[in-house]
Amino acid sequence: MNLRNRVAFHFVSRLFYLIIIFTVLLFISFLTFSFFLNEKKANSSLPINEIVKDTILDNGNLSVKNGTVNYITQHHLWLQILDENGNEKLFINKPSSVPSHYAPGQLVSNYIYPAKKGYQLSVWYEKKGDKELTWVVGKKFITHSPLLFWANNLWILLILVIGIAVAILFGKRFAAPLLHVVSWIDNLSKGTYREPLVHKGVIHSRNKNGKLRAEFRTYQELMEALRTLTEMLKQNQKEREQLEKTREEWITGVSHDLKTPLSVVKGYTVLLSSKDHQWELDNIRQFSDTMQERVNYMEQLLEDFSLTFRLKNDALPLNKQSDNIVNMIRETFISLTKLPEAKNKDFEFNTDKEVIVLNGDSAYLKRALENLIANSIKHNPPYTTMKVNIHTEASKQIKITIEDDGIGMEEEVLEHLFDRYYRGTNSSSHSGSGLGMAIARQIILAHDGSIKIETVPNEGTKIIIILPL
Repeated sequence: MNLRNRVAFHFVSRLFYLIIIFTVLLFISFLTFSFFLNEKKANSSLPINEIVKDTILDNGNLSVKNGTVNYITQHHLWLQILDENGNEKLFINKPSSVPSHYAPGQLVSNYIYPAKKGYQLSVWYEKKGDKELTWVVGKKFITHSPLLFWANNLWILLILVIGIAVAILFGKRFAAPLLHVVSWIDNLSKGTYREPLVHKGVIHSRNKNGKLRAEFRTYQELMEALRTLTEMLKQNQKEREQLEKTREEWITGVSHDLKTPLSVVKGYTVLLSSKDHQWELDNIRQFSDTMQERVNYMEQLLEDFSLTFRLKNDALPLNKQSDNIVNMIRETFISLTKLPEAKNKDFEFNTDKEVIVLNGDSAYLKRALENLIANSIKHNPPYTTMKVNIHTEASKQIKITIEDDGIGMEEEVLEHLFDRYYRGTNSSSHSGSGLGMAIARQIILAHDGSIKIETVPNEGTKIIIILPL
């Protein structure tokens, strides 16, 4: 059952339970008060039939035998004899509060509800001679129940109290989880990425065993979704803080990288413009070459910065053409073996085919491979063996492997290797933009490819690139 149906069923079932509880309470109240209002003692039955027999009608005058009168008086009874209109014709030992005339239905009401007037009645109807008479024998209504005095005043209060208690319980079990969820969302909106806590730091939705409480199980999917969202936001916050820290470090590094060549260019500019020296042509060319080298470095730095953001925002148009990727990779690999850092390192290049045609942007693919291979060359010690292997896969893919037996990488370095601005701890210097690996990965992904790195500290690293043909 999905969340929507479960919540609907939960609400309807609780409402049904509430109706049943109130119905039961009303039924019990009805039975209870019917019992009290109609309470009669088993041993107090009134001998009304004997009284009727002892009643004498003589020339229109009514009388009762003396023995019966004595019986009525001794047993604290009273007697009324009424005509067909409800008017009193004879009474014996009648209290002053008892009426001498009864309206239609009044006698029936007093008989059914003795507690109303405080008398228990017995009624007999019979015709004597030509007169229709009604005998009413009454006795003071006595109850041994202590609740009778409060019955008429407290029964409504009792129902209300029980009803409120049930409503509170119902509200707690149904509304408490919703209030908890609202509080949780409010925490998230304020940047507090955790589930609301109650007193002593306890999570209200969980029991001591860490499981959801019964009232929260109806919203299990919602609770899990919020928990996942909370962890995701917490992780995003952590990554943002890490990115900000890395960006600051990158800005510091790039500022330093720009400042150094600018200082060189500025220094040679000052020397060339000095009127105190007359420089020979060879000196001027040497100065110019050095300045040109530094300017090229700064241009490359700025180009890296621009390229990574264009790739990130999918704003880089690729000029895809069919080309032999084997030649491109071989030429790139050979050119990088001439780097100063490549000294005292061994290199191997292997391919299962000399011609592998790939539809892609050769310039950017070359840039990605240069970054990956150069990174491996620069960050490994002398006497490291580097291999580049190219193989075609049966599923119309090309697999490019860049492998070395160097120092490898720690897990922390591997996690952040493709992050922008990141510079690994294995780097022997802080030159470079920290964007090379991020650019390489983005270019490969832009060609619908994939890149994976396998590394073991002190044993080496393997970079596996898959590109569709």
